[in-house]
Amino acid sequence: MPDWRDEVQDLPLEIRIKAGLVFELAADRVSGQPVEVTSRALRAVAVAEGIDSRHRWIDAAAAEIAGASAVGPRQEEAT
Repeated sequence: MPDWRDEVQDLPLEIRIKAGLVFELAADRVSGQPVEVTSRALRAVAVAEGIDSRHRWIDAAAAEIAGASAVGPRQEEAT
């Protein structure tokens, strides 16, 4: 899946800035949860910030947030 940051590059600056905020807010709340949960959280925060919740970057960001917790512990266990 493409990096969500690449998906917002062609959007207006205001939307790109808000997308970063939306990502951070959702990541703080639902990191490591299933992608369905992270996707719903991102869409809810996007709507609250006045962003169209149908942007493609939201699915990529949801996948990244959902995988964040799964990647971290495995790396720690290996060391």
